[in-house]
Amino acid sequence: MKETCATILKVTKEQVEGLRKKANEIPHQDMEMVVKRPYSRSKAVASHLWGCICKARASDNSQPTRLNLRLDFHSRLKPSLPAGYFGNIVHSIVTSTCVHGDLLSKPLSYSAGKLREVINHMTDEYIRSALDFIASKEDVSALRSNFHIRAYTKTLNFLGNPNFSIGSWINLPFYGMDYGWGKPINVGRGLLNDDGKSFIMSSPTADGCLLIAFRLQTEYMDFFKKLFYEDMPHHGNGL
Repeated sequence: MKETCATILKVTKEQVEGLRKKANEIPHQDMEMVVKRPYSRSKAVASHLWGCICKARASDNSQPTRLNLRLDFHSRLKPSLPAGYFGNIVHSIVTSTCVHGDLLSKPLSYSAGKLREVINHMTDEYIRSALDFIASKEDVSALRSNFHIRAYTKTLNFLGNPNFSIGSWINLPFYGMDYGWGKPINVGRGLLNDDGKSFIMSSPTADGCLLIAFRLQTEYMDFFKKLFYEDMPHHGNGL
């Protein structure tokens, strides 16, 4: 029942590249394939967001937290769906449980590796198994996403959502659409109603900048914004 608010932050092209470099330059021993396949800009930005949100929420270092993301499985099925298939073909996936202390003390490659770890599990076999399970249920209401929950323990003075949810719209060609009255000036979420929910979007000017829309408890928002820019390799305020 705590008050929340939404905002949009800007990340410059230089800041995005700085986060990518930071995520890839210090491989973490718990994660595999860091050197073989560099982390993308979306994984680097999402990892930075996750850590800053955990720090801003100011909970105990032993507070568990997970990151939820939705993955397009269009090309992960074998055979893949046709290129012209129209629909929202996504599956919600969740990282293994981490604790605040690990996300804040370990290099950015640790949290980025957690994202890669769960994404790599999204195989054809996994997706078909999930679809079969959903199809076997007469009532699917219990399967609807309820990731944003109030969570607390007897030992921690924290009442709120300890998790973080992110959607990447970076590669969606919003600004190339023209319905007869010119290209859109701005594209954004119509509703952003959950604490800890966020979306990464491309800039309308196609300059390599990213826009991040998200919602957080109001009491943590100012501190989060401060951390978000201070902890970047390239400082700069995108507000």
